[in-house]
Amino acid sequence: MQDSSNYRKNDSSRRVQSANPRGGNYNRSARSNIVEEWFGKNTFSKDWIEKEVDAAMVVYTESAGMFMAKNGLTNSKIRSIYGEIKRIQMGKYEDEKTSFLLLRPKVAYAVGRDSHNNGLALFKRIFDEASTYVTDQKSFNNFYNLFEAILAYHKSHGGKIR
Repeated sequence: MQDSSNYRKNDSSRRVQSANPRGGNYNRSARSNIVEEWFGKNTFSKDWIEKEVDAAMVVYTESAGMFMAKNGLTNSKIRSIYGEIKRIQMGKYEDEKTSFLLLRPKVAYAVGRDSHNNGLALFKRIFDEASTYVTDQKSFNNFYNLFEAILAYHKSHGGKIR
């Protein structure tokens, strides 16, 4: 027999599973809507990764950093990911391509562990978009600069350490 503590009755008297108290399936559609709404209002340019950084990227990173700070992203949530990006940046992208490609599932795992965190969800959304344009050392350096700027603005807008 199933434990009924995680179930509630909806209007049609069917039993449906409630949100996981530890964050499991916590309103993912609402999170997606907030993040996608932000992403739709703030235009990402692949040229920032493929070609060069420009003033529009600086405005974009400030907006992203502010959103992440105000929506629950903490330094501890992304420390290992940023550390790995920094490690790759200190070496050669070509030698670390596998490590870079494996960052995407690491980011997805972090979001899965804290599925109600809109700041982390936006980090993942931008990471997923930007990482698809990384093909060589130059594009990786631009990718690194994008995330370094986002995290700097995150901290300047009150991003927490824990």
